[in-house]
Amino acid sequence: MFRFIVFCILIRNSCAKTILVEELTKWTLRNETSSVTIDVPRLPSGVYTALKDTYGDLLGPENDVSLRWIANISWIYSTSFYSAEMEHDGQVNLTLHGIDTVSKVRLNGELLGETDNMFVRYSFIIGHLLLPSPNQNILEIEILSPLQEASRRAREFEDLGVNTGPISCPSARGDVECHRNLLRKMQMSFGGEWNPAALSSGIWKTVVVEYYAVAVLRDIDVAIKRNDTHWTMDCRAFLSTHATTDFYAQLVVHANELLDDPYVVEKRKVSFGSPVLEFKVHIPKDRVILWWPNGYGTQKLYPVHFSAKCFISEMATTLSSRSESQKLLKIGFRTIDLVEDKDSIGRTFFFRVNGHPIFMKGANYVPAHTLPELSADADAVEYLLKTAHDAKMNMIRVWGGGLYESENFYNFADFYGLLVWQDMPFSHAAYPRSGDFEASVRVETVQNAQRVSYHPSLALIVTNNEIELFLVNNKSDFGENETQVISRSDFSPRPGPMISTPSLGIAESLQDHINNPQSPNYGDVHFWDNKDGFSPENYPRARFISEFGYASLPIMSTWRRAIGDNANGSNHEVAALIRSRQHDPKGFIPMLQLIAYQLPFVPQNWDENIEKFIYFSQVAQAMATKTGFEVFRSLRTGNHTMGALVWQLNDVWVAPTWSCIDFYGNLKMVYYWAKEFLAPTSVIALYDNNSDSLNITLTREDFSEHRDSQLYYVLVNTYLWTDLIAKKTIARAFGLGSNDLEVRQIPLQYLLYENYSKKEIFWEIVLEDEYGDLVARTYFYPVPIKDIVGIKDPDLTLEVAGQDCRTATSPYANSFSLRITVKSPALLVYLELSHPAYIKERHKFSTNGFTQTQPKKTVHLTFENDSECLMLNTSHIRVQTMNQYLL
Repeated sequence: MFRFIVFCILIRNSCAKTILVEELTKWTLRNETSSVTIDVPRLPSGVYTALKDTYGDLLGPENDVSLRWIANISWIYSTSFYSAEMEHDGQVNLTLHGIDTVSKVRLNGELLGETDNMFVRYSFIIGHLLLPSPNQNILEIEILSPLQEASRRAREFEDLGVNTGPISCPSARGDVECHRNLLRKMQMSFGGEWNPAALSSGIWKTVVVEYYAVAVLRDIDVAIKRNDTHWTMDCRAFLSTHATTDFYAQLVVHANELLDDPYVVEKRKVSFGSPVLEFKVHIPKDRVILWWPNGYGTQKLYPVHFSAKCFISEMATTLSSRSESQKLLKIGFRTIDLVEDKDSIGRTFFFRVNGHPIFMKGANYVPAHTLPELSADADAVEYLLKTAHDAKMNMIRVWGGGLYESENFYNFADFYGLLVWQDMPFSHAAYPRSGDFEASVRVETVQNAQRVSYHPSLALIVTNNEIELFLVNNKSDFGENETQVISRSDFSPRPGPMISTPSLGIAESLQDHINNPQSPNYGDVHFWDNKDGFSPENYPRARFISEFGYASLPIMSTWRRAIGDNANGSNHEVAALIRSRQHDPKGFIPMLQLIAYQLPFVPQNWDENIEKFIYFSQVAQAMATKTGFEVFRSLRTGNHTMGALVWQLNDVWVAPTWSCIDFYGNLKMVYYWAKEFLAPTSVIALYDNNSDSLNITLTREDFSEHRDSQLYYVLVNTYLWTDLIAKKTIARAFGLGSNDLEVRQIPLQYLLYENYSKKEIFWEIVLEDEYGDLVARTYFYPVPIKDIVGIKDPDLTLEVAGQDCRTATSPYANSFSLRITVKSPALLVYLELSHPAYIKERHKFSTNGFTQTQPKKTVHLTFENDSECLMLNTSHIRVQTMNQYLL
């Protein structure tokens, strides 16, 4: 009899049921008077998204203003569901993973509670309110107007005499909204210098009903540590429970590639007030392949499965108990440090990964869509991060005006080797010190840190964007306690959190007094200067540049697509849309000034030749961004400058912005150039005005366990604008090891040819390996392009070759060879797809915006679509060169 009882207990312990999670997907949306009712077939959803077919796309021309009424009223989401079979003493949660933003939640007519933070997961006990089948439960989520709610809170603070500093309104042209700092909502929703006011509201993440016995395994933080013999996964399993007494839990870890046997955390008591299981899993070093950032090695990820079982008491369990919950994570093994050592001018600021100092080169990321419910789309997010990976980037900064990003985002960042600099979503404002607000922020911080911390891509958490700078610039509005707006907490063993960006870094910010956060000798800087972006001396010799960039216009087909099918897309309509989408307070002045430094353009009549304006804006953006990156990369000797992140990678609508990729995914010229000027092994040519010399820098940014010195040759070819044959060549040999950099200075007088002036000459700088194979190439133009003399019509011809659709079979290889022939140098050849049926197809050129000095060149055009056979001819490719504007 005793053996039978023991056998039953063992069976019951090993056969616990998994918790039941039912997702509520089908909803109805209505306004307060029910005069508008819409079926919502799936979540995530937002009001603007749900009403798109009825009232138009928020991102259509002028709709960001004309549809603002939607954000000015409350909306009610409702759904019905049957109760699952409930256990005796079992628990049932309604868990809302993301509500945007202020709402009242009712079940079967009873108020469950309210939400007021879109970044917080809310969970309500509902077992006592559920109706037994066949009755249906009615769930309603009334989402209050974000406009009305922000204004109401502003009035409350004013009535209470609370000083919240300068009114928080976006510094931008266009129709923007104020008081964004009073709602824990995506801050860019209120509008900005490059984005619309899009005051979203809705259910932007899933809603689930959870049936369980004691607790739910919610998140797992895995901190990676290493010693001489082992790696350690320092784990914390976070349980979610409504229990009012301590309970028991056990946990099993399966990692077949790392462990011969499962790792078992034996049943132990867990505090109901702080339900966390802490444990360490040790793995021999020889079982692990390192995870590296893009360009330095592979991104090995190990699947690790965690299974937790929770029980009321040490012996209490039944076969029918829903006590087991599971998580599957992909773990990457790497160490990361933020090194802030004192030196002769201040402190270093660089990331060391797996013991190796790495120059960070990348971009600032904004949400993939201005509506949060659409920002996690896996296809869109992967496209953007893969595109960053393909451009040799190794870091992405998640900007503080946006979101804590989706699991899709961090998973793709892990996969593509993109380290993530994560701003918390606070930006350029003062935030309330009220108890309720701070309590909500604490929950927000904890939940999101627990959710994302295990990702190997996560490099740094920064508590905000530009708040420290904002406080320094507005001291008189706050009095003596301005530093209280910012708080700190430990994030060991990972770097951070950092107090703000820009800042003096972590080490210096431990001082009580806020100094100039833009000091080039410490931390990071944001560089926004309207000086000549083509001159190397205008860039700061800073430690880390986390923002810099230049604006441009998307291509013409993007503008016409944004206008919509019902318009004819005339130049007049395009010009009107461009003007309405210009939200920069300075208007077009910075863009036109940048163009005027270099290019033959008359700014007063840009709307008379929009395609020329677009082309020139993209040329200027590419040239200036290239100069900036190359200056910063050339300064990494002694770890002086160790990172630069361009503003910005992507876009949320069609507008004049600083993006490298437009809203529809079309790649701007700066992106094509970045694939070359961010290459790990590069040759850089920068003009030194003081010595009238060309500084040639050869840089290798890679990792090798050994010295790995390699021989390279740099050839400087002198060309006349009239001829495809180089008139003069100077060669230099370089020996360069892994992660090395070397600079050679060549006076321009040695590179000139006969009696020709700088206006008639340009230089091609070629980097070859010891076998004579091309490694990298760049060009140097010694005078502004507008001052070039002697350039000719290159007599450019184009041939298009592709598959024969009569014989091709699915999946179709929609790749085309574009053969370009010239008779003299062609400056900045730019290719644009103009086929009316294909402009909506996602596509890439192998290169673009290039200078052609060889008679023939082949460029490849590839489409993602392989489900239909595409046909192109020369009339479907528009070609522009700078030659045509200089003649």
